[in-house]
Amino acid sequence: LTLTFPSTLLVFIQFFLFLGIYKKPFLLALPTPLVNLGEKVTLECRSEIMFDTFILTSHKTGTIKGSFKLSAEHCHGGSQANFSIGPVTSDDAGTYTCYGSFNHSPYEWSESSDPIDIKITGLYKKPSLSALLGPVLISGENVTLSCISDHQFDMFHLSIEGVPLGQGLPAMQSHNGTFKAKFLLGPVIQTGNYRCYGSFSNSSHVWSSPSDPWYFSVTGKKASHRDLIFYNHGLLYILIRLSFYMMVFLLIFLIHSWCHAKRNVHQEGSECHLSSMRN
Repeated sequence: LTLTFPSTLLVFIQFFLFLGIYKKPFLLALPTPLVNLGEKVTLECRSEIMFDTFILTSHKTGTIKGSFKLSAEHCHGGSQANFSIGPVTSDDAGTYTCYGSFNHSPYEWSESSDPIDIKITGLYKKPSLSALLGPVLISGENVTLSCISDHQFDMFHLSIEGVPLGQGLPAMQSHNGTFKAKFLLGPVIQTGNYRCYGSFSNSSHVWSSPSDPWYFSVTGKKASHRDLIFYNHGLLYILIRLSFYMMVFLLIFLIHSWCHAKRNVHQEGSECHLSSMRN
């Protein structure tokens, strides 16, 4: 059963609610909090407490838009409810939180879950994403990703595998009239597909279509100064041993050549002596 409360009624109800009675549940967006226009997203509210009901609230620009109520499912020593939203429009963008409650005390709600920002993408032309390095990076390296568009966006945002990174950067106008932002990543960089988006300040939860992905693969680790010293010492040791073996080989070769030459001279002398005796 799903109940929808109008925002005016919800504000009225809040005067009679006791919030924070129980431990807060956990809210998760599946598959990601970045939802393309026309697609669906599931908001999973779950708790280790056996709640009877979960309530999902949506907020936009600090104002409560509405609330949805679902009966909880009990499984794996806890409870959960899956709120399906979509096909989404720009009106579904905003901040969502959820609460748990019991049927015997419906006005006593748990503490609010941590909020999730649902961004609706695909409303504007995609920007382009580029980097000077890649696609294989050494762990510890820094890399700069440039997001560029000919749209006059106010902000640019970066994501990895559909999860937003940070709060975004303000767009700066270039000499050629385009707008861009540079994202500095490192020294800890995650392997995966990176994309960037543009948005306007008056609709921060509505983003452009994603840029084409830029994939980074992180391997190994960046050598420290100490590692380089050990490496150089090891290389020097190998070169010294190699030089020693070459000198030994050369000495053996020279001795062998000298002995061979001396043996040939001795044999020629013996042959001459035998010839003179015969004559």
